[in-house]
Amino acid sequence: MIEENEQRDLMLELNDHENRIVELSRRLRVQEEQTKTISELSLSVRELAVTMKSMLREQISQGERITRLERAPLSRYETIIYAVVSAIAGALIGLLF
Repeated sequence: MIEENEQRDLMLELNDHENRIVELSRRLRVQEEQTKTISELSLSVRELAVTMKSMLREQISQGERITRLERAPLSRYETIIYAVVSAIAGALIGLLF
């Protein structure tokens, strides 16, 4: 009788250990999947940061080009005004002398 009870207790304990091993194995798989996902996310964030940095450089470059393009008509306008004023001044000086 004692042996049978001990054997049954041992079987229950062994079964409990097997269940724990299965549960730990499942948890380990889940943890590995989460670690892989976090690693992939980290790489994606790094790629995003590099892309954003590149985009920022391009925006700065485009801003400088736009500024130059916006100033070009103003420069032409100033040149035209200078030429007109010079012509008028030359004509006035020519009339006076």
